[in-house]
Formats: sequence, structure tokens, C-alpha cells
Amino acid sequence: MKISKFLFVFLLLLSVISFQSCENEALDSGIISNVDNQDDGNNEGNDGGNEGNGNNEGTGEESTGDYWPRAIGNMWNFNDTFYGEVNYNMIATEQIDGNTYFKFDDLFNQEAWLRKSGDSYFIRNAVNGFPIEGYEVSTTFITIKMLEDTANVGDQWSTNVSYTISYTPINPAFPEIPNIDFSATYNFEMIGRDLTRTVEGQEFQNVLQVRLSLVASGVSSTVDYFYAKDVGLIEFIGDQSSGTLLNYSLN
Repeated sequence: MKISKFLFVFLLLLSVISFQSCENEALDSGIISNVDNQDDGNNEGNDGGNEGNGNNEGTGEESTGDYWPRAIGNMWNFNDTFYGEVNYNMIATEQIDGNTYFKFDDLFNQEAWLRKSGDSYFIRNAVNGFPIEGYEVSTTFITIKMLEDTANVGDQWSTNVSYTISYTPINPAFPEIPNIDFSATYNFEMIGRDLTRTVEGQEFQNVLQVRLSLVASGVSSTVDYFYAKDVGLIEFIGDQSSGTLLNYSLN
């Protein structure tokens, strides 16, 4: 059984870029529901265990504001050209490698977590594998630095990741599928600061525009993200999909 590597790369671009680029997970009853909306500290450890390598290091600079608020119960309602109208909710906190992450119930059809350290915002997610009947799919997690809110226009930063998609046959009679290894480079650039942007009829002030150029196994894609101070992500425009913020609720 031969699996197309290009197909997996295409699916990666759809899932991660549609966050352009999460499986639902019930809220742990032991988690306190009123978590202060503060920076999560500067304990910068490397992802371990089943994690793909990624950029987990902040700049050491103090934040210029909160461009992706974190608190249990925060909700952003998006109109997505790929997924339709969807809600993205923060449902819990988790300690991962000594860092505090806020977990989404579902973020662009992927299991995902967000944390902030100083001026840097990190998304941790699992890259989805293409489902094949009769096989269990497992993948590694990757961590991407999505934003540096102190960056000046023209400043750039990058994250290099590698990860593996594995298929285990449920029936021993099924043929084995070799592990599929990938590498990807996420190149970011600050395109604009202190912008005013109107999204779905609502005007937002103090907006940052960040451009992602993703290169994975020779396939590339580009997305522009717009983050409003004290609101979070308000819009993304990519060559795979786009989305606009309809409404939001923050704790």
C-alpha cells in the first residue's frame, strides 16, 4: 500500500495553514475555571517525549500588550471559508514541560494549546494524519511561535519542526505502512503595527499584521494574520482558506 507524500503535505497545509492552522476534550473538573489573564512565565523548556522539535524560546522582551487573551471560558466565533461558522473555546489549563498552556476544545479542526511568555505567543498542536480504514493513526506534536508582539515592521522569526505520522494496522493481516517523516519551516514577518482594521463591520484598533510563509517538503503556502490588542486573532487571509471574527467573549 503506497501513500502519497504530497497528499500528506497538502493536508498539513490545510490543517495548519487553516489556522489556517482538535479533537474535543471534556473540561477537567479539577481545573479552576477563573484563571487570571496574565503572562504564563518565562520557563522555556524544550518539548520532550512525543514532541516534534519547535521554537519554544521567547525573546526576553516585555510584552507591548495582550494580543491573544488567555482565560478559561474565552470564546471566538469565526466565519471560516473552509469550516463554516465555528466557535473556538478555551476550556482548561495544562502543565506541559513546566509551562502553562491554555487548551482549546477545537482550533481549526486540531487539538491545540496556547501559551504566552513575555512578548511571545506559542501554539502547540498535533498534525493530523490522513485517516485510512483499518489503521490507527498517531502523530507527534509541534510547537510554533506565532507572534512576537514587540517586533518592528520588517522583523522576522522562524520555527523549524520535524514530526512523524505513523500507521498501525488494526488487523495483523493488513500490510504495514512505513512511518512518514516530515520537516517544515514556519517563517514569520511583522508586516504592520498599530493598524486600524474593520472586520465584519466592527472596527478594531491597535492591530498587528503578521505574515506566515510555510514551506513543508517543497510545498509552500502563505497566510496573513491580524491580531487586535485585548481581543486576539480577528482575521486571517491565506491561499488555502480565510476567516473573519464574527463575535467574541472574554473573561
